[in-house]
Amino acid sequence: MRRSLWIAIFVLSLLPIPGQTQTETPLPPSETAYPYVVGLGAIAGMVVTQAVLFGATGFPFLPGSVAPGAVIAAEVSVGISRMYAVTSAVMGVWIANWYYDH
Repeated sequence: MRRSLWIAIFVLSLLPIPGQTQTETPLPPSETAYPYVVGLGAIAGMVVTQAVLFGATGFPFLPGSVAPGAVIAAEVSVGISRMYAVTSAVMGVWIANWYYDH
């Protein structure tokens, strides 16, 4: 029973998707929203990871998250540097993509 179910799933995965023509050529990724979706996903993933690991104290640039004069933990500062690195890398890719398209 299980084997026939896996065979059926495999066969169904080979069928074409209705409404999708096989003769049209797809747009190159740089002419779609793909780079922007990937970039926003990278930034959002890093921010969510920082929030899950450290909560509100993981974002010392937010008002009221850290007491004045408090020392920030090394792990939090590493997380912040990750967010800056990912964000600057994504912005660089977006600029390069814009330059390439124009």
